[in-house]
Amino acid sequence: MKIRLAGSMLAMLTLLAVPVSWTPATAQTDAARTRLAAPVKVKQGMANVPALSPLWLLPEQAAKYNIQIEQILFQRFADERTALASGDLDIAAFGPQDITLGLGQGAKSMIGVAGIGSGNDCLLVRKGEDIKEWAGLGAKTIGVGAGSISWLKFAASVQENGLDYGKLRIINIVGGGGNYLKSLQGKEIDLAVVWHPFCAQGITEGWAQYPTITHNGSKTVGGLIAVLAVNRGFMEKHPDATQRLVSAYVDVVKIAQADPQRFAKIYAEKAGLPEAVASEAIRYTRFDVSLPLESVKRISKFLFDNGVIAREVSGEIGQYYTYEFLVRATGRTAVDLGQNK
Repeated sequence: MKIRLAGSMLAMLTLLAVPVSWTPATAQTDAARTRLAAPVKVKQGMANVPALSPLWLLPEQAAKYNIQIEQILFQRFADERTALASGDLDIAAFGPQDITLGLGQGAKSMIGVAGIGSGNDCLLVRKGEDIKEWAGLGAKTIGVGAGSISWLKFAASVQENGLDYGKLRIINIVGGGGNYLKSLQGKEIDLAVVWHPFCAQGITEGWAQYPTITHNGSKTVGGLIAVLAVNRGFMEKHPDATQRLVSAYVDVVKIAQADPQRFAKIYAEKAGLPEAVASEAIRYTRFDVSLPLESVKRISKFLFDNGVIAREVSGEIGQYYTYEFLVRATGRTAVDLGQNK
């Protein structure tokens, strides 16, 4: 069975560079947080999704290290990916499949430096119309956003539960998550394969529910939401600034882990949502800097096996991730941070 996406959805900038590899250094937590002698300006891509809410505080934390961040808001991870690959951005967070998609099309300038967490993606049905088993999908019309991480988790879960994705009644929904809700309410689809805050909106409005089945635990993908990545050119020019950015990121994630409701309020304000919606969305998000590399490799193989990328890159994708900065920022080992998971 092959899952194929339209060419326009896979269009990527082709950039030439050589692969990069590092050997994790001994943890130097204090040195990783010294203030830079001269200021460095950084362009950060940002998307308004619950899982990335700690990143709203990154400029404040990075300023302590003499880094001046300009945040640029994007509507889609795919657009962030393109901007980071081209060097229009210096740092961004996007789906765990995005570096693979870029590499599959020749873009070698994106380097993953940290994980974001797990959860956030969700399935939604109309209230009273639960789907208790995967076998029950056969009679349902399913709305997906092909290429999204939520879609990837769903497609992998379908295969792992013995179903043929190609035989399901799939409708590809373009645009924002609000289109999924309209289609679900209008009975154009029976199941939305979407992400928060859109599931949270349906839940808090009282007309929707989560089905019993979930797609956040597949063996192929797991629950990984996103990765934090830097542009290779920026990293090579400003390795000390890159270290401080990762250290600042670790700082904000610690704050988020200690007080998730604070970030529900921040997210509600930034996204213009009621706090009840933001709280429901954050409730299904686990903030974590760990970076499960083996999961990324499995994602890469899945994308190739199902025709999403034309070249098998799972054997080389590890060269486009580094634990160097994360090790120094946390004082933990690369293995502890997910190198073999």
